[in-house]
Amino acid sequence: MERREVRSKRPRYSFPKRPLLPFAFDLLFGRHRSFARDSALVTANSPYPRRFEGFERLPEDSSFVLVMNHFNRSGLNTYHAAMAVSVAVAERRPGRKELSWLLTSEWYGRRIGPINIPVAVTRWMFARVGLIYDLVVLPRRPELVMARASSLRRVLAALRGGPVGITPEAAGSGVLIEPPLGNGLFLATLSRHGYPLYPLAVFEEGSTLVLRVGQPFRLQLDHGMSREEADRRAREESMTAVGRLLPREYWGVYADAVERSLA
Repeated sequence: MERREVRSKRPRYSFPKRPLLPFAFDLLFGRHRSFARDSALVTANSPYPRRFEGFERLPEDSSFVLVMNHFNRSGLNTYHAAMAVSVAVAERRPGRKELSWLLTSEWYGRRIGPINIPVAVTRWMFARVGLIYDLVVLPRRPELVMARASSLRRVLAALRGGPVGITPEAAGSGVLIEPPLGNGLFLATLSRHGYPLYPLAVFEEGSTLVLRVGQPFRLQLDHGMSREEADRRAREESMTAVGRLLPREYWGVYADAVERSLA
């Protein structure tokens, strides 16, 4: 009962109503918007406690990759955390290219009340959001090899201008789950090109949203590994780096790996 009462007091993050019409208009017609500016508007409209830790570690004048866990609950979606991060990065890097996020290409099993949202609708929505904010849409299905290769080229092009953020799990509630197949090799390729990977843990302490950046890491994989093992190892190392910054109850399927790394 006590835990249920605590959960009921968690804040519900929302969007300001007035700017929704211009956003919908631009979404429909594909007009470019600034994600950092829109994020500042949304975060100001949801003035709940947030705590930023370790953001001073992020480079002010060079590119990097933020690797964030997919934190999500009723009343607080992953994009709320991404918006808070975008504002913090923009404030640290004034006048420089804003943080560009990688978007999953679609959602599965989403509902509005009793109504199922067709995957095709979410696929269209993410494609349009990617267009107006100049974000990279990463195909969720690993069998779309050509599309994923094209996304990788776009990410590398974006990194030549500024930082990039990614949530490798593509779904989940904040407790760590395995990212989709192929996402480990994707991150390993970015690391091999020399871009530092910074783990970013998102979780809540009571009503406070905590956003914690850790020390950068690189993925150095044995050339003798099979692609499957290299992908598994890269996913585990990446999520373990994030897990080390999270409270124990968030470690999920990587609990043993995080425990080993801390020992």
